[in-house]
Amino acid sequence: MDLAMAQRLVDRRKAAGLSQEALAVQLGVSRQAVSKWERSESSPDTDNLIALAALYDVSLDELLYGEAANDAVDLKDGSADTETADVADEAEDSAEHADCGDKPLIDISLARGIHVIDPNKGEEVHVGWSGIHVTNKRKGEEVHVGPGGVHIDTLEDDGHSVRTNDDGTVTIDGETFSSWKEAHDKLDHHGKYFHTKVGRAWNKFPFPALVTLAYLALGIVYGTWGMGLFLVFLVPVYYAIGDFIDRRHLSKLIECVYPAAAIAWFLYMWLCLGQPHPAWAILITIPIVKALMRWCRKQWKCRKQA
Repeated sequence: MDLAMAQRLVDRRKAAGLSQEALAVQLGVSRQAVSKWERSESSPDTDNLIALAALYDVSLDELLYGEAANDAVDLKDGSADTETADVADEAEDSAEHADCGDKPLIDISLARGIHVIDPNKGEEVHVGWSGIHVTNKRKGEEVHVGPGGVHIDTLEDDGHSVRTNDDGTVTIDGETFSSWKEAHDKLDHHGKYFHTKVGRAWNKFPFPALVTLAYLALGIVYGTWGMGLFLVFLVPVYYAIGDFIDRRHLSKLIECVYPAAAIAWFLYMWLCLGQPHPAWAILITIPIVKALMRWCRKQWKCRKQA
């Protein structure tokens, strides 16, 4: 789907006073599907196009082509020379874009606003009458600032969605808070929402301070200052276990615990036993395990959506 149609879908939705979530509910699709339509990553099927046209009270031609239908009538009434000139202009524009390669594409219009696309970085910026819209397709990030408030969405599986509402409330990852203060009180500094009291208590416990005290105690009493440094690797493991207790994501637990254990084992073999080779090979497996865990999460997510 071209960017012009994607922008028409955005404009029509906002003119109807609908959020992506509300539109998704009316069409019976996911919010991610609506977001992909409006970011030109996918196209609505025929049934959804008909439903969108009926919802916005426009024709399919107007929804698909905007003013293209009117242009077609004008072409029939116009001369053959005008039609040829238009075709030539389109060919010239296509050649111009083809020559750009990966260079940023810029479109400035009084009606459409300022539209900048950087295909090399996968970034897109639109400044128009509806507000400012910034997307990064590679990272799955989307920010919109307009009359309706602020909408921030990171579409990755471990990302967050933040939106301000007209009544002053804040919606973060589907959870609505009465104010930013309440959201701040219930979320940690990473914007993470705790689903269970045990998970929240676990993550708020000052475990790093306990590790520091244990390190000092071992060093003073037993003189194991060097070996005591391995206690540092318990910190990420502790928080990974807390996240597992709160969210039950086994893949994220493995993705965090395995690198810490692998690095600790390599340092032990190198610094304590003097055998860095072939112990270094364990480090190569870290990105493999992380990629495998992310693949498992995507497969599970696709299965749930299906």
